[in-house]
Amino acid sequence: MREKLKKSLVLANNLADATYKKLLENCFVTLTGFPEPHNISTLYNSKPDQINELYAALLALTANLIQTGQNKVNTSQFLNECHFSASKTALFLDFYEKNRCEIEVNLINIGNHLPHVTDITWKIDYIIKSSYLDSSQGPLFRIGLQTEKYDCENEGKKIDFIQFTCDSQELQDLVNKLKDAVRHCQRIGSEH
Repeated sequence: MREKLKKSLVLANNLADATYKKLLENCFVTLTGFPEPHNISTLYNSKPDQINELYAALLALTANLIQTGQNKVNTSQFLNECHFSASKTALFLDFYEKNRCEIEVNLINIGNHLPHVTDITWKIDYIIKSSYLDSSQGPLFRIGLQTEKYDCENEGKKIDFIQFTCDSQELQDLVNKLKDAVRHCQRIGSEH
């Protein structure tokens, strides 16, 4: 994916700085949730497929940089690998820094404000003998999920923890349901 993205981003070198700036304006405005100020088809008349490819690459790059929390140095290095000029790199970084927080909020809120699982912890307990049970029922699994959700009141991330205990059969049922969900999402993704 990274190499394909680089290949598409190299197309920016063929654009005039004014056209590149308008494309960046569209990109960052779209990711902040507002309508595009410029019609993409009028930006670069001779090769619209290339401008669309570059636009998609800029959207993907920006979303990925914000999701992974990349700083200016890492972003600048990546753009240099794509042979961006100093002016184009500076312009991208300027847009990136100005819109970073708002885009991060929008990315967190994808999915109807449902919490996103960001980390998981687990432990295995094995009950040898209990005053309630004469024989052991197998291991018990203590699962902890860390979730992240956008909190409208505080205008920032809110981290919650969900903890539960289950036996082997219940854990296997959970794993199977998660695998079914992944397969379903992959099938939907391959159809589009």
